[in-house]
Amino acid sequence: MIPPASFFPTLLTFHLFPFHAPITLYVLDAPFGRFSSKTSNLNVNGNIAWAAAELVSPMTFATTLLVNAHAPLNYPARILAGLYFAHYAHRAIISPLILSPRRSSLHIVVALAMGLFNLFNGYLVAAGLAFYPPQAEVSWKFWLGVGGWALGFFANVYHDEMLNDLRRQPGERLINHHLPEDDDPKAGRYKIPRGGLFKFVSFPNYLSEWIEWSFYALAATSNPLIPLPPISQLRLQAGLRGSLVKVIAKTWWPSYLLHPAWMFVLAEIASMLPRALRGHRWYKEKFSNYPKERKAVIPGLL
Repeated sequence: MIPPASFFPTLLTFHLFPFHAPITLYVLDAPFGRFSSKTSNLNVNGNIAWAAAELVSPMTFATTLLVNAHAPLNYPARILAGLYFAHYAHRAIISPLILSPRRSSLHIVVALAMGLFNLFNGYLVAAGLAFYPPQAEVSWKFWLGVGGWALGFFANVYHDEMLNDLRRQPGERLINHHLPEDDDPKAGRYKIPRGGLFKFVSFPNYLSEWIEWSFYALAATSNPLIPLPPISQLRLQAGLRGSLVKVIAKTWWPSYLLHPAWMFVLAEIASMLPRALRGHRWYKEKFSNYPKERKAVIPGLL
């Protein structure tokens, strides 16, 4: 079946998202967590804002599958839809509202940006499963992707809980790797995380999430690229006729775009890598005993 008219313009627009990476690496960082401003009048409760922004993704995913006419999802696509909901059940509800101690305040602009990202991503990944589904015949590659997704998901949860432990009282900790010498007044309430992949990198939770969604994309499609029709063949909705897509079309129109599952991976790396590099530098500045052999996010490399 043909995807809805908004699919290709939305996917093309989402391809522009990674271009923000040099700005967030060299100019500014998103004002949340260790980089948040404590005095801004636009700060909101970190736990609630995080949950609300993340809930946009599964709600958009479900709505997209319900309101767009498409063939029934095949067996592999139904499994992948379940994995998507499992990830966001943890990320949007269990982690921020049940497990996580009080988070740093979140600037409302960050919450809105997260919601916009999740709106794009939830729509595109769902449409990708519906209109560019994985092969109906389940192969070893599919199960490899599912297994890799599970490995990345549980590693992400595990390392997130290690970070949460550093903000819990000693008797409430689930995974205790804290050392007294890891406290430093210059770092405020932050401490040196230890254990697991923290032995090698400062942000194993980021690395784990990249692994999770890379294997998801591997299971979702046998071809990372999908052909983009000529703009003359696209029946754009009236609201898109004056859009950024029309501006792009006047100068350049690609023949292929990344499949939404792979575009999700690229967008995540573009968002997280600059923050990992800046956060790693922050750790080294705040803690004189920070492990020198530890890299930012890729063991032994970066």
